[in-house]
Amino acid sequence: MTDSQRREIERHLEDSLAALRRQALTGSDQDMYCADENEFASRLSEMRMSVTLQARISKQIRLVEEALRRLDVADFGTCDECGEDIPVQRLKVNPTTRLCVHCQQEVENAPHGAGTLDMTFGLSA
Repeated sequence: MTDSQRREIERHLEDSLAALRRQALTGSDQDMYCADENEFASRLSEMRMSVTLQARISKQIRLVEEALRRLDVADFGTCDECGEDIPVQRLKVNPTTRLCVHCQQEVENAPHGAGTLDMTFGLSA
């Protein structure tokens, strides 16, 4: 991977991190006063959805921060499973990936619970 490609990926990651952090700050602080039980149930459902979304955003922030840290060390762009280089095009599309396509497919095709899925966060190039 060239320095130019590395800088491009780093810019994508930094832009995504900034956007995710802004999104995390816009969590909803809803008033729990409700006129009736139906409205209360609806608000609880909205809160559950908000909590789930915030958890997902937090996980994506963590993945992007990890990818930015890995950019500073020699193993960025190297598959965690087989040690082969991950193609630059894959890293441009999905800079948080830690597995090459072949190893990712093996993990996804393994019986449930046999491995951990590569939790990635794709970025448009």
